[in-house]
Amino acid sequence: MLSNLPLPPESSLPDVLASIALLAVLLSAWLITGRAFRARDNLPRLVARRWTANVRNALLLIAVVGLLMIWAPQLRTFALSLTAVAVAIVVATKELILCLSGSAFRTFTRAYSIGDIIEIGSHRGEVIDINLLSTRLREMDRRDGSIRALDQGVVVPHSLLFTQPARVLAREGRRPVHAFAIVFETRTDLFARLGEIESRANDALRQAGGDEERVTLAISTSDLGRLRLEFEVAATPDEAAGLEKAITVAVGSFVLSLAPPPGE
Repeated sequence: MLSNLPLPPESSLPDVLASIALLAVLLSAWLITGRAFRARDNLPRLVARRWTANVRNALLLIAVVGLLMIWAPQLRTFALSLTAVAVAIVVATKELILCLSGSAFRTFTRAYSIGDIIEIGSHRGEVIDINLLSTRLREMDRRDGSIRALDQGVVVPHSLLFTQPARVLAREGRRPVHAFAIVFETRTDLFARLGEIESRANDALRQAGGDEERVTLAISTSDLGRLRLEFEVAATPDEAAGLEKAITVAVGSFVLSLAPPPGE
């Protein structure tokens, strides 16, 4: 039957045995002392009570001190655990208060609403949901100027509104500007062909179903001295990828067709 009894964890078994032994010794001392006092008939009753109380208090003090010494390592570990839990609660409470305050700040300032395309710190996307603690974004491509939608979402806590700037790239119902660039390493004079390149880009835009009739084109050079064609077109996040692909294919094919044959 003893084998079926649950045993305490192995790490605390010596402490349990030591505690039982200490209490057994103190209980035995209390019984022996009480019997000795009762055996002395010539001892006054008040004196016997006083000595009994003194012995009892002394044994209780020894029991408390002894148990504290036995269980000191476990108590220290438990205290550290309580401290860690308390710190975690304080941090979580602070973050919760910041999120609620950020939600109130967003509401009072009307910083953004559902359907807007915003950027908070390093997070950029279309607002698809807002609650008391966070804003859910439909994330977009991280390239500068790109609004191409990605098939993933991100939750931004409202506490970031106090530490990161919030920018509204486009209000709900308005078409934001999608920007991208194509870099060429060619000996062709693209500066003289900008009109033709822009015409090809506009044709590709119309064929791809873009609502806007014009593409904004600029030309510059990269850090390595290559020619860089920069395009801007008004598009929704769902249209951006298709329009960028159509313009890139049309312009890229045209520029490569201008390259002189090998050997020239």
